Parts: sequence; C-alpha cells; structure tokens
Amino acid sequence: MPKAMFIRPADAADIEFHLNGKKHKVSDKFPATTTLNDYIRDVAGLSGTKVMCKEAGCGCCAVTVTHALDGEVVETMSINSCVCPLYSVDGWQITTTEGIGNHKGGLHPIQERLVDQNGTQCGYCSPGFVMSMYGLLHQQPKPTMSEIEGSLDGHICRCTGYRSILDAMKSFGVDSPSGKCIDIEDLNKNLCPKTGEPCHGNDGCTSHGVKRGSNDKAAGNDSPKGAAPSALDLDLRESRWYRPLTLKDIGKILQQHKTHSIKMVFGNTASGIFKHQGPFEVYIDLRSVKELHIFKDNKTSIMFGAGTTIGKFRKRLIELGEKPGFHYFPRVVRHLNVLASVLVRNAGSMAGNLMIKHTNPWFPSDLFTMLEAIGAKIDIFDSKTGKTTKHTLMDFLRKVDMKLKVITAIEVPSWTSKDHYRSFKITPRWQNAHAYINAAFKIPVEQRKIVGRPNIVIGGVSGEMVHAVMTEAFLDKKTLTDEVVNGALKIMQDEIQPEVLEVGGSPQYRRQLSVNLLYKTLLEVFQPMKFSLQSGALSMERPLSSGLQTYQQRQDRLPLGQGLPKKTAPLQVTGEAKYTNDLPTFQDELQAAFVGTTIARGKIDKIDTSEAMKIPGVLGFISAEDIPPEGVNNFIPLNNPFFPFKDEVFVSEEVDYAGKPVGIVLAESQALAEQGARAVKITYKDVEKPIMDVREAVQKNLFHEGCHESKERGDVQAALKEAAYVVEGECEMGTQYHFYIENQVALCVPSEDGMDIYSATQASDLVHRTTSQVLGKPMNYCNIFVNRLGGSFGGKFLNSTAVTASAAVAAEVTGRPVRLNVDLAANMKFTSKRWPLLAKYKAGCDRDGKLVAIDINLYIDSGHRPCITIDLMNLIECAYHSVNFRLSLEKCYTNKTFAGPVRGPGQIPGCLIMETILEHLSKEVKQDPVLLREINLQEDGQPTITGRTLKNVTIKKVWNRLKQTANVTSRQGDISRFNKNNLWRKRGLAMTAVRYDMEYFPPGFPSHISIFAGDGTVTVFTGGVEMGQGLYMKVAQAVAYRLKIPVDFVKVRPNQNNVTPNPLFTGGSITSERSVASVLLACDQINERLQPVREKFPDADWKNLIANASAIAIDLSAEATSVHSGAELVPYATYMAGVVETEVDVLTGEFQVKRVDMMADFGESMNPTIDIGQVEGAFVMGLGAYLTEDIFYSKETGQLLNDGTWEYKPPTTKDIPIDWRIHFLPDTPNTSGILSSKAVGEPPIGLAMGALLAIKQGVYSVREDLSGDHTFLPINAPLTVEKAQMASSIQTKYLHVGGTN
Repeated sequence: MPKAMFIRPADAADIEFHLNGKKHKVSDKFPATTTLNDYIRDVAGLSGTKVMCKEAGCGCCAVTVTHALDGEVVETMSINSCVCPLYSVDGWQITTTEGIGNHKGGLHPIQERLVDQNGTQCGYCSPGFVMSMYGLLHQQPKPTMSEIEGSLDGHICRCTGYRSILDAMKSFGVDSPSGKCIDIEDLNKNLCPKTGEPCHGNDGCTSHGVKRGSNDKAAGNDSPKGAAPSALDLDLRESRWYRPLTLKDIGKILQQHKTHSIKMVFGNTASGIFKHQGPFEVYIDLRSVKELHIFKDNKTSIMFGAGTTIGKFRKRLIELGEKPGFHYFPRVVRHLNVLASVLVRNAGSMAGNLMIKHTNPWFPSDLFTMLEAIGAKIDIFDSKTGKTTKHTLMDFLRKVDMKLKVITAIEVPSWTSKDHYRSFKITPRWQNAHAYINAAFKIPVEQRKIVGRPNIVIGGVSGEMVHAVMTEAFLDKKTLTDEVVNGALKIMQDEIQPEVLEVGGSPQYRRQLSVNLLYKTLLEVFQPMKFSLQSGALSMERPLSSGLQTYQQRQDRLPLGQGLPKKTAPLQVTGEAKYTNDLPTFQDELQAAFVGTTIARGKIDKIDTSEAMKIPGVLGFISAEDIPPEGVNNFIPLNNPFFPFKDEVFVSEEVDYAGKPVGIVLAESQALAEQGARAVKITYKDVEKPIMDVREAVQKNLFHEGCHESKERGDVQAALKEAAYVVEGECEMGTQYHFYIENQVALCVPSEDGMDIYSATQASDLVHRTTSQVLGKPMNYCNIFVNRLGGSFGGKFLNSTAVTASAAVAAEVTGRPVRLNVDLAANMKFTSKRWPLLAKYKAGCDRDGKLVAIDINLYIDSGHRPCITIDLMNLIECAYHSVNFRLSLEKCYTNKTFAGPVRGPGQIPGCLIMETILEHLSKEVKQDPVLLREINLQEDGQPTITGRTLKNVTIKKVWNRLKQTANVTSRQGDISRFNKNNLWRKRGLAMTAVRYDMEYFPPGFPSHISIFAGDGTVTVFTGGVEMGQGLYMKVAQAVAYRLKIPVDFVKVRPNQNNVTPNPLFTGGSITSERSVASVLLACDQINERLQPVREKFPDADWKNLIANASAIAIDLSAEATSVHSGAELVPYATYMAGVVETEVDVLTGEFQVKRVDMMADFGESMNPTIDIGQVEGAFVMGLGAYLTEDIFYSKETGQLLNDGTWEYKPPTTKDIPIDWRIHFLPDTPNTSGILSSKAVGEPPIGLAMGALLAIKQGVYSVREDLSGDHTFLPINAPLTVEKAQMASSIQTKYLHVGGTN
C-alpha cells in the first residue's frame, strides 16, 4: 500500500490525508478547534456530509475513516466528523458518500438499496446512514441483521420512522431472507478504503481491500499493515498541536508546557457534551502513542492500553468471552452496547471516558461504573517523575491529581466462578442516551449465600456517590432470604441521596430505581421458585424488528398508484442533493450567528460587543438599530389573518423570552461567528421572575386578549346530570421540538437591483412578504428560492421568516452575501414548539358506555404571543361522538417563544384529551376500553363540534377490519394471562381511532409546466415545497399520468417565487394533493392545445407529437392554480385506527412497543410506498410526543435547559415498534379528493397515543397486584420511563424474592 498515506510530508507545517482518493495537504492556518466536518464541507466543498448538532448526537455527519493508529493494523470504521479535530487526521483515508457512488457513475449497493426500500424522505440524514453501514461492512463483511440494527444507534431520522432504513440495511445481513450479502468487490467498487485509490478488484486484493506482498502472506499475517506515523509539532499561531509517539514524548511536552493550558485529545467525543471549552494553548493528540495501544492477555488479568477505543474494547471482550475467569465479559458487552453510539465508541478511548468522570464526578460514566465494580486498576504516567504507577479507580477519582499525568493502561482481573456480575443502564430512550441511573454489581455467592463483600456501584446519584458502602457491608456473608433482601433494600434506600437535577430524573425516581436494580440483581442470584417473580430479574431485551405493509394497486392508471421511489432519492443518498446550506460559498460571503437573550422577562440595558470584535475574523454586529428606516422590525407578515400580532426580528428593548435574538454577529466563518456570538455580553434592567408554567398562568388569569374560543353542541350540563356515570379530571402535556435535521438557514445575496434569497422555509410567500417589509422594499426586490428542506414538521413556518429577515438585513447593510445557519442550541431556544396544555374535563356516559356529554376547559401555553390553533377545534373529538359537547379554549401568556404548529398540531392534544376521557370512563364503567371506544365511533350524518355534518365516514369499517386483522380479542386474552403470571413485567394493548379533517385554505399552490420541443421532456415548477413528503414524486406521477408519458420524462424543479408566486404555506398534509390538482389543470390546458395535433398525427409518439406542435407554434407551457371552490373548507376527512401492544418493566420503567397494527382509509394512494413512509414517520414522531420528548426551562431565568442531543431525546431506531403492520383499506376511492386519494402526512401521529394507553394498562396491572388499587390514574404526557416507573407505586416493602407476602 502507498506509505505516503501514513507518513509525514516533507513540509512539517502541513498535514496530509486522502479524501475520497484525492490527496489533501493542509497547512497550519486553521484553528486547532477546526473539525473534519468543517474541512470537508467548507474547504473541500463536499456537502454530502451534513452537519446539524455538532455534538456527535444525530449522525448526519458520519464518514468512514481508515488509519493505522500505531503503525500496526490498519482499521476502517465510521465516526462523527463533527467532533473529529482536523489536525488529528494526518495520514488517514477519509471516505464520504460522494466517494462511493453517484447518480452518473452508479450508486453503491448501500445507496441503491436505501433508494429501493424508500429509505429516504427529506434525505438530509441519508448520507450519514450510508457511511455508517459502509464502515460496518468493512469491519464485519458478513454481519447479522441484529448486528446491523444495533450499528445504527448514533443516527436520528425525524422523517421515516426508521423501518425502511433498517430494512434496506438489514438486506446486507448474512441471515437476511434476501440473501444479499455484499461482495468485497462491490463494497469497494469505487475506492479502496485502505489505500484511497480506485479499487480494481485484482487478485492482489484481500478481503480487506489491501494489497499484500508475499512476505505478509508467508508470515500468515491476516491483518493489513500501515507505516508508523510520524510525530507532529504544529504551530497554529494561537496554539500548538502535538502528536507524540511515545510516553517519553508526552512527558517532554507536558513538562515543556506545564504552565500552559493543555487539552489531551483522542476521539474528542467529549466535546459533544462539554462544548466551547478553552481556548487551550496546547493540544496533544494521543492516538499515535504506541504504549497506549498495548494488549496483554494473562491468566489472572487482561491489560488494555488506555488508547483502546471503547469499540475495540467491546470487540476484545467478545473474543475473550469464553476465557476462564472472565465469564463476566458477555454482560459487560451487553452494557457497552448502550454506551453512547457505535460512531462514538469507534472514536472515543477508554481513558478519555474515565477522564470525563475524573474531571466531572457527577458524570454517569458507564465505563467507570462497570470497571469499578469489576475491580479494575489503572496505570498512570507522571510526566514529572517519568514513572508509571498503578491505582484503584476510587483512588484515581478521589486522590490523584491528573495535572501533567496521563492514563496508560486499564487492567481487569479474573474472577472466581463464585463471582456474579450484573450491570444496568436505565435511560430515557432505548439507546444513545445517558443514564438516569447506571449500576454494576459484583456479588460473590455460593447458592444463595453471599460469601464476601459485594461491590455495589451506582452512577447518576451524585458527584459524591460511588459505592453503596453500607449496603455492601450489610450483605457481606449474608444468606439471601426475604428478610435479608428487604433489609438490604431499606438500607440502600436510606443510603441513596440523589442530587436535584434541573434536567433528568427526579431524586425520588433515581433513589427507587437504584433500590430496584439491586433487587433485580438479588432476585437473579436468589433464583426464585415462584414463576411470577422470575421475569423481575431479567433485563428487557429487544428482538429484531420487522414490518408488513399491504395495499391495493390499480393497474389501469399507472404510473399513479405505483410504489415508486422518489426521483430525487439517488441524489439524496449520494450527497448530490443540495440543501440551502450546501450552496457554494459566494465571493465575499459572511457567516452569521444569532445572539440571544439569557433572561425571559426584563429589558435590554446594554449590548457589549467589544470582546467579540477583538476576535480575528469577527467583522460586525447587526441589531435592531441596523434595520433600514423604511423597514419594520417585525417578522410577522402584516395583514395576515392567521397571525394577528407582531414580533420583533431583533429585540429593541423588551425581553419576552430567553433565547430571543438581539442581533447577529458577522464573521469570516461559521465557527468564528458562533464564537463571536458567545462573546457578546448583554446586561439587563427591570428583570422579573418569568411565568414559565401554564398552571401559573391560569392561576393568575394571564390570557391573551381576544383569543378565547368556545364551541358547544347540545346541552352539556343537562346531559351530565342525567348521565349514569360521570368522571372529572385533568390531563396535561409538555412540549415537543420539531427536531428537523437541517437547522434553520438562509442565504441572502445582494444582486444588481435587488436580493436573491435562498431560504429553508415551508412558507416561501411569508418569507417573501416579511423580507420585503423588514427591508422596506417592494416585493419584486426579493427573489426567493427554496431548494428542498431537510425536514420541517411545522418548524420552518414563521420561524424561517425571522431567520431570513435577519440575514437580509445584514446583507442589505453590508452589501455582501450573508449566510445565517442557526446552530442547534439557538434553534431550540428561539423557535416555536408544540403547545403545552392543561385540560380540565367532565364527561358522562350511559350504562352501556355510550357518551352523552363532554365538557372541556382547555388551557394552551401559547407563549409570549397568541399561537395558531387552526385545526384543534376540528380534531378534538378524534373519531368519537358525543351528542353533547362543549369546548372552551384559552391561550395563556407565558415567557416563552410563541407556540407553533408541530406535525399534527391539533391531533396530538386532541387525541391525548379525548382518549384520556374515554379511558377514565372505561375504568368507571368497568368496561373493556376497546368496546367502549367502538360503540362511540362516529357515523354519517353526525355533526362535529364546528358544525360540519359528517359524510362518507369509514371509521367503523376501518375499525372492524383492523380488529379482526390484528386479532385483538385473542391477544387481549394472551396479555391478561401474561400479566397474571408476571408481577414485574406487564403488557398492555390499546385500540384507538382518529379522524383528520383536511382543510383547503386559499390561495392554493400555483404550478408551471414547460415541455421542451427538442425531446418532449417536461419541467414542472410548483408552489409547494419538497420537505420529504414526496411532493415532487407525486407531482411527476400525476403529470406523467395526465400527459400519458413515462415518469422519467418529468423533472420537478425547486420552488421560485418568480415562477410560482403567492403560494399557500406547505403544511397540513394537503400540499401534495393540491399541487397535483394544479398541475393537472395545467396538463389539461396543454392536452387541449395538443388535441388537434393528435387528430392530425394519430400515430405520432410523444416526441414527434411535441415536435409537430412546436412547428405550428403551439404554446408548450402552461400555468394553473387549483382553488378549492367547494362550499366547505373541509372537503373530506381521513380515518385511521391503530392497535398498540407494549411491555413495561415496572421496576425500571423501561418499555417496548412490541407490536403495532394500523388500518387507514387513504382512498386510492397516488404512491403507496411514499404514503407508508409518511405513516411510519408520523407515528414515530407521535411516540416521541407521548413518550420520550419534553423541554425543560429554568424557573429563574426562563432559559431552555435541554438545548441539544445530550438531553433532548427523539426516538431512534430501537424505539420503533418491533412488529409493525400497516394496511391500507382497499376499494375505498375518495370521491371528494384529488385522483381519488387522501392526504396522509399527519393523521397517523395521533395513533401513537395508543402506546401511552397500553403502557398505562401495564401500570394498572401492577398497582392492582400490589395494593388492589383499581382506580383511574392520571398521567401527564410524555409518559417517560421515569413516569411509568413512578406511577407503578412500587414501595420497597413489596420487593421480595420468595413471594409478595
């Protein structure tokens, strides 16, 4: 292999590496904090590798790298490029998605299968998934499907629901039914990742893709070798970067710089948690220090070099799992599987993880917890003495000052056969999440007698707590009985004193959880005879996921109805699809970053930018004072009926919420702009404690004026008096962030007579209007371009107008292009989120469970401005009917950004409230909740709360078919028997229904079609924005169908206001079908013009037909806008039903969605593959809303506390249903829709409420078993792992090993 890849270049001030086979020489001009992602995107210009969180938390930045750490084995793996320092990649081979395939030269098999399985929607996350799989296949050419599912834990996809992505990737599994394992020639068909050169698959290549000489083969060495790396000493002006090769080198460097600030770097993954530390004067890259990569396998212990990555540590443990004395390794491996993510484990070292714990004792390090319980020791090198000494981990944590020292090795001991190991990590979601509590136990035991002092190590309690020392002492030499176990648990309960955390589990939960984990361990040691207790000892294991989809496809109107992959999917998986922030840098372009307020209630006193302006490369600050005098400091479009309020682009004085922009810093790079923004100091006056809670707002009558809404049908109060059963209660819900993977971004470029504006927006017309009004310019001054969105879900609605207006002001003031790419934390702080709510209800039914009256007082946390509640009134009833119904709605004022639409804005709260009421009634009536819902389903002719008369209601047909298909009755019996036989593991099943009204607001979505006379191909422009919903594909299919041409003849181009002006905002699930309606009208115009030509040339094919039409000057372009002309704003409704089965470990609160069955009336789908993807994505986002996602604020300052991936947890690949079956109701054309179809994007989201209800059934079961409590249990959403456990009301007195007594 070319040694040049792994040796230093002649110029010692440069580093070299290969990027997609091309050699890159990088000088020392970049700051030490420059990341590989920065270089790939901003210097190399490869925009396929995305950026979003900069925390190693979302996976869109994944690349595959090859390196030889110490000149020994060359390794290939995938890592997060967003935290990888640029200067650490000297000598590496780096591969991005562009390097393995493209739409011209051919897709790589990974890319190809992702396209074929419809594994892309918005496509922003797709390159990251591709490169993770690419790295896995180099590490394991024949992985199992289970290994593949586990390898994608570092990725977040908000669009797809993951099932299609997993199916695509699992097709490479050695045990896949498709049997499509990849050949090494196909894996490396473009680049050999070991050499960085084109791979020709010749006989000299091994299965690793590296050519070996005869000497290697003769030596029997199966691992490819690399040349030893060389030392680095780079002067980066403000800092120095070292790459030492030996411990002796480290010692010299540390002593040379003992008075300087030093950062030691390996994988740098900790920077995702501890952001913006420094600046440091010295950086020391430890990757190439040979002594840190040792591995010594002895009979009594195994030594791992401190530079062993956590991924390699795991691999070693798997290989040594059968070694005598190390029987505990498989359980350590199980725990390591949920330590961070594969991408992080590939990069981060063991020593790095331990040092995080040393520096931050509160940090719940899984590695420290396990190693301390195991009895590991570490070697520490002292640069002052040049000696290495051995220490226990407790001494390391409490006694050793690590200044000018470095960990060199970790030694794990062998155990006797009597030693029993168990460890746990209980997290807010299944994977890639830090622990509420982690725990590890070493218990020496003979039968049921503990024969020595156990190790009980608990993480996540406090910075002081490590061992439960009193509990350890109590259990020493005890024989386990109910009395002993309960005594130990009571001591543990007193011993655990958790710190109060602003974000994370409550002290009560973390204390009880710690106790319960000890109980699970002792229960396993005891091995109870009573069957109902046995599952309590088990950890929850997730089997391989699977999916089934059924739908009807008509053959008489192709390509309509075909499940075709999106035309742009190949561009998405190869990274060739361009999003707003992927556009090339313009000459003289400036980068911008928001400066936000740090209080929620007060006034601006002074904005001090002096420190920011001292930073080289920071060039300016734009604030409210810079808005042109003819402009308006307001990003809300004027005279818009949806938004009867104003809000400032930049705060002029009054502060309404924390995170509100006061201005933007301009700089030469994004990193410098963000650094400058952090340096701006704001002082305040008249500061008051903010109102941050809806209950407080209600108590103080803080309601937005003129926003009260009320609807009533029938006489609610009279009906409640006559009802056989009446219930009264409350339900509450937190908020949800959209979590689009492409952050808010706008690029504004001054032109000769105006401004070209590239905005990631779903509301291009609102951006157009707002930018014009803020600048004080006519609308034809602004040219709006919207390429595509990397997700939106309502989040790039009004918020995008603020971002674009901010960049436009800066561009107008400076006369230079300005790009404002808002970082994740600022996104989460200033953008709208789902409405938090409080609902107070009273409801009644007759003796059969038939609803007679519902009365709801709903309080929405609207934030500092009145939010939009367009669809809430329509959807509050879901698919159920009560003769008498009243809803009163108040929008509460709090010191938060105004709440806004998030996917299914009315349905998520509507389903929560209505399903809670029905569940409450079913408990009161003592009736099967499935039956109670069934008898209350809506029918034709019934009025809605808004006065619309229902027609074409199919919910009973949907319900009954699903009930039969999903075997609901028999499964309810199975669950009842399971719960009877298991005290600590409980299952539940819920069946729910939704109705989603499609609202056709004016003005519609204009379209423009052009047919090119030379070859008959077609270009389409539409006012709708493609953001992953398949809009462009459905439009292309409709055009092909109407013009009777192949779909490959049609291309849909990005949105431009000069071509398709004045569109409605894209949202509400209606954009695809209304855009299709518009293009059909345009097609009809063209067909009408072509009809005489067809009659004259009846045998002409399409190309000749168009040529003939052009020859006689027929206009081959047309434009049209479909305007809803019906009397009703709502032309039809979509109906769906779902059955959700869950299982919960009530001792920990962990749960799984075991199976989901869904039935939908979507009419005749234009593209069922796309529609299934929409169903899955919506449902999983609903799981996030109801189960895992919430936002936390400081009660004192109002600041958002969980503003990143470390604390905010959308669902990932293992939070989705394990068994997922989706069915489209056949033979149900929608006579009121476009081409007999129905919209699909938002209706499925409310069915996720079934998961919350099913988990509650499990909670009810354990409460009944333990205390005989049969009462209704109010639980607020989201029903997190913590809430599920705490609701179970498990007390220590119930925890026995021989029975419940």
